[in-house]
Parts: sequence; C-alpha cells; structure tokens
Amino acid sequence: MSEEIIETKIENTSPEQPSLVPGFKSICVRIGIMMIVVFAARAAVSVLSVFLAPYFAGMNLTPMMAYLIDAVISVVFLYIIPITAAIFLLKRPMKGRLGEIYAKPKYFGRALAMFPAGYGVAITCNLLTQLLGLLFRDTALGDSFTGIQNVLAAPDMSSAVVLFVQLTVLAPIFEEFWCRGLIIESLRPYGNGFAIFVSAVLFGMIHANFAQFFYATALGIFLGYIYVSTGSLITTTIMHAMFNSISGVMILLMSEPSVSEYIAAAASGEEPVATPAAIMYIVWMALIVLLLAVGIIMAIFKFIKIKKYRVPKMQTEISTGKRWGIFLSRISVIVMLLLAVDTFATQEVPKFFVKLFTWSW
Repeated sequence: MSEEIIETKIENTSPEQPSLVPGFKSICVRIGIMMIVVFAARAAVSVLSVFLAPYFAGMNLTPMMAYLIDAVISVVFLYIIPITAAIFLLKRPMKGRLGEIYAKPKYFGRALAMFPAGYGVAITCNLLTQLLGLLFRDTALGDSFTGIQNVLAAPDMSSAVVLFVQLTVLAPIFEEFWCRGLIIESLRPYGNGFAIFVSAVLFGMIHANFAQFFYATALGIFLGYIYVSTGSLITTTIMHAMFNSISGVMILLMSEPSVSEYIAAAASGEEPVATPAAIMYIVWMALIVLLLAVGIIMAIFKFIKIKKYRVPKMQTEISTGKRWGIFLSRISVIVMLLLAVDTFATQEVPKFFVKLFTWSW
C-alpha cells in the first residue's frame, strides 16, 4: 500500500487547456469555510450545554434519556449541520460525480485484507499520542489528550448501545461520505496524493482533540488510499465500521458493572472476580493486542510490496509547493487553522460566547 503516488506535472498549458489555478483557489476557500462551520458548530454545542444543563437537571432525566439527548444534539451539530454546509459548498465541483462514489468497488477482498495493517498503524499513532500527552499532564493542552475518555464513557448498558450505534453505523456513513467522498473528490483533479493527505488532516481536525487527531489522520490516509484505489465508499465505510466496532465492543463490555469492578479490583491489587462478562473483556482485549501485533507486522512487510492498489496518476499544472502555498494562504483556511488551535488547546472561543450570552464577564 505504500506505492508512491506520482503526479505528472505539466509546465506549460496550451490555450485549449485552461488553467486549474482559479478553480483550485475557489475549492480551497470553500473547504476553509466548511471547516469554519465545523468549529462554529462545536462551539455552539458548548454554549448550548451551558444553557440546557439547568433545565435537564430539573427534569430528573434517567441516565439513558440524558445520554440520548446528548447523542441527538451531537449528531445534529457535529454531522448534519457541517455536512449540509459541505454539500452546499462543494456541490459544484462534485457535480456529475456524486453517484459514482458508491460504485461497485475494485479489489474489495484485497482491500479488506489490509485492515489489520491499517489498524496497526493507526493504533500505534494513538499510543504515541498518549505518551506525548504525558508531557502536558495537568495543563489545558493536556486535557485535549485525555478528554475523549469521558466522551467515550457510557453510564449504563443502554447508553453504551446508543454509543455503539453512533460509532459503528452513523460515524462511518457520515464521515466517509463527508471526508472520503465530498472532500477527496473535490480535490482529486489537483492530485490524488494532495487530496488524500488534506482530507486525512481535515478528518483528524473534525475530531477536535489531540487524543484522536494523529490516530484519525493516520486512519484517514489509509482509508483515503483505499477509497481512491477501490473507487468506492462502500469499501471504506465497511472498514471504518470495522475500526470503530473494536472500540464499540470494548465500551459495551466495560459498561457491564462486573467488568468495571474487575478492572478496579485488578488496578488496586485486590483479587478480581472473574465473571463471564469479565472473561469476555479479557478475551476481547487479548484479540485486540493480537490484531495490533499482526497489523504492525503487515504494515512493515506488506505496504512496501503491494502492487494492486496503485493510485491512478493525475496530471496537473500546479506543483506540490504551489498547491500548499495556495491552500494555506486562503483567508478562510487561515481562520480555520486559528479556530483549530483554539479548539484543540484553549477553547477560548466557546468560553467567549458563553460569557457574551450570560453576561458573566
């Protein structure tokens, strides 16, 4: 899977071949605006949580109902609104190609066989991120490395089922259509490699925390390569669901009280009680470790040799340096990057709007 993505550069364009630069600039601006909407929607969720918390507290909601309401708000603000904006902004460059992204995939079996390798690379990035987070422990930045643990925790089994559906059904469908479909296809006329890498970084950014950024970016590169190679979102949606289901099953098991008690007892040095659920948890964790080991070995030996997933060459007049220069110099992209820094580190923007609407300066 490490076949180098080669893009043939055309130095001189003939009168019959119009310049790609104006269209590329327009798409870069549109992508920047799309990501501004993403971070604005996340800030809106933070502000809403402050205003709605007192009302929910007075309603005596069950943990399941409170969790379900949070899930609905998350889907609306983190998926529906940003993806609607993406469709509106990118529908012109996607015109005529939208129906092709769910075509019958090529090399489907071979793509699925590469799942362990992709998982191994992504989880390795995740483990390195956790080690990096230790350097920023007890800081505002450090919270971005560890805060996701609270997001992925479910108070009971019913809530865990809701989270499982989010992870294994909604997230793969929404995120693949958004990142591998809309974004990659909009950028592919300007180079496959550029399209895959930018979409992967944006995929990492929409997770809005360092704990998932590097893992999601690595996964995004892998899935982007699979998408371009197989020519279908069917493949990447299934593989994305497979990735998330591994964590989803672990969350389901950990929501069982006996498993939580087992983990707490083992951590404190007490004699843990090996219930059937605890045994299933141990077996599942062992399988994850085995998959990780196999995946790392595959990543080392197979990525170098595989030939079946040669990414099609793209012809473009815009050099790699010029593409990045244009992309990073758009005002909307600059604003996007500033909002990303704030979202990942300090979250001053949502704090400002909370103070603004509550007059608590």
